[in-house]
Amino acid sequence: MFDFQFISIIIILGFSLAAWTADLLKIGYGKHLSHYMKLTLPPRIGWILYECPNLIWFVYFLPAITLDFNSLPILLFVTHYFNRVIIYPLRLSPLARPIPVEVVSSAILFTTCNGYIQITTHLNRDLQLYLPDYLRILVGILIFIYGMTSNIKCDNILRGLKKENSNEYKIPYGNLFELVSSGHYLGEIIEWFGYFLVSGQWSGFLFFFSTLSILSARAVSTHKWYKNKFDNYPKQRKAIIPFIL
Repeated sequence: MFDFQFISIIIILGFSLAAWTADLLKIGYGKHLSHYMKLTLPPRIGWILYECPNLIWFVYFLPAITLDFNSLPILLFVTHYFNRVIIYPLRLSPLARPIPVEVVSSAILFTTCNGYIQITTHLNRDLQLYLPDYLRILVGILIFIYGMTSNIKCDNILRGLKKENSNEYKIPYGNLFELVSSGHYLGEIIEWFGYFLVSGQWSGFLFFFSTLSILSARAVSTHKWYKNKFDNYPKQRKAIIPFIL
């Protein structure tokens, strides 16, 4: 029998490991866009296409979702992707670079698998919660909110630089950018760690692990790019983990 959940886990783990080969193979988008990637999509269309499977799964399983405490992880998950699928693309700078079709295609595969796992593992749960569980969930919610707001603030900082400097890149400052080169990625990593705490499920950890791996790999490449481009780049700033990496 075809087990879509098992296949999805393998694919997500594969993406997590393969992320570290992207720099070696010169696969990327945005400032890392390679010259040989000829077939691209407008950034707004690209973002909507490769993030939308998460909301599609939510709508598909909506009749089975009960609005109770056990469904809280699903609500957090959907909150993030409502921003990513609808709000974020509409606010992208007109100067944002196109996204290669192969990047969009691979991202659709990842979000299709991950969205399915995150929604289905939190359906119709009837967990008995105790005081430590409520404390874990409260801390997770606070971490999730901090990560998401930091992610949005850092996105706004990058968007502001685009407006100011046309196609020219500048060094971002403010919020988590004071600590790392990819403050928006760090915000998202923090966000999904909070989600994992709220979830209390293996699926939540899988998503946190994959986010940490994929975004860390890209952040390391971005950090190298900044240091090569700007002689005055802040020396104390790390790539993705403050004071460490």
